[in-house]
Amino acid sequence: MKTEQKEKFIALINAGLDKAESKHPKFCDDFTGAREWFIVDELERWRTVNSCAPYHADAILNEEILEALEAYKQGDLEHCLQELSQCGAVILRMMQFVQDEMEA
Repeated sequence: MKTEQKEKFIALINAGLDKAESKHPKFCDDFTGAREWFIVDELERWRTVNSCAPYHADAILNEEILEALEAYKQGDLEHCLQELSQCGAVILRMMQFVQDEMEA
């Protein structure tokens, strides 16, 4: 991804964050309400889906989110942050995908 595209998308995310913080000052009450068994089962399912083509952006994002939830539930907060950064990376790549489609 080109630097200028990345900066544009991050600026859009920052604007969205500012709006969300203004509109909803309280973000959440808890990190997840999902049961551990659900996270494990769903993560296995999305890993299977993502193990072969065709690859779908939403499926990749689902897997990354579930990996973050799994790390959180296991108390590995550092790993959770790493997985959340991967969610952010997938979001940026999804934005690039949409931008490319708009320009085509």
